[in-house]
Amino acid sequence: MGKNNGQGNSWTVRIMALLVACALWLYVMNEQNPFTTRTFSVPLTKENLASDMVVHDLQETVKIKVSGPRSQVSAISENSLKAYVDFSGAVKGLGTYNVLGKTPLGEIIEISPNLLQLNLDTVGERVLEIEPRIVGVPNSGVTVGKMNLSPMKVTIQGASSRIAEVGKVVVLVDISNKDKNFEDDAAVVAVSKDAREMYDIKVEPSKVHVSVEVLKQLATKSFPISVDLSGNLPTGFKVDKIIVTPDAVKLTAEPQLISNLKEIKTAPVVLDKLTGDVELKMPLNIPDKVLADAHNVMVEIKLKKAE
Repeated sequence: MGKNNGQGNSWTVRIMALLVACALWLYVMNEQNPFTTRTFSVPLTKENLASDMVVHDLQETVKIKVSGPRSQVSAISENSLKAYVDFSGAVKGLGTYNVLGKTPLGEIIEISPNLLQLNLDTVGERVLEIEPRIVGVPNSGVTVGKMNLSPMKVTIQGASSRIAEVGKVVVLVDISNKDKNFEDDAAVVAVSKDAREMYDIKVEPSKVHVSVEVLKQLATKSFPISVDLSGNLPTGFKVDKIIVTPDAVKLTAEPQLISNLKEIKTAPVVLDKLTGDVELKMPLNIPDKVLADAHNVMVEIKLKKAE
């Protein structure tokens, strides 16, 4: 009997010691490394989105609250956390999606927001010509002459419904304080039909090379247009009347470039095979470095039989 009681007391002491040790460990851990929480702002990413689909207005970040021992939570960085929406099996249209998260340490106890209503659309694409838009004011006495863009067209890509709203693509050319020719690389932006910039539309290439010619001491003057006739009419015909519409062109350039001009000629009109009245759209021979308010004219040639 005495021996059994001694063994029982020994086990009781051991169990009590273990309980005390556990209590002390919990106490020390709670005092030295207590549980805590931290909230992080984490970039929101997309996973398993089909290559021909795009998401409207997906917010950039979400809040993730992580709980755990202080030593673990303090070791977490925003870069080590992950927030994402899984679009596996998603279809076009409006839907509700869970925001999911991952943490290397601790436990995620809250994601805000944890549900998003998102609109999925198919990817659309268009090729558009770039429209230059001048901003700023050049130095006194100068203005912009020719402007060359390279390339002249870009490809825009985005949600099909948004692509349909694009009215044009523009490149902003800043001429502030410019007084001589210059070159620059400028960003291209898609603009909606109601003149709003559409930053959710991808433009490729995103920048174009702009070459601008700056003209000084400009003069403006109107010049009559003459038709440059080339060759000879077939036998039995002669020119009765030539009507040019418009019959004058307004040129703007540095004074010395237009001071000796008397008239502006059209490209040659070949007479050799004409046997009846014709109406032709003819380009004008505009001198280099000269701005014109028209580059083509309508030429109407009336023939009659020679006596």
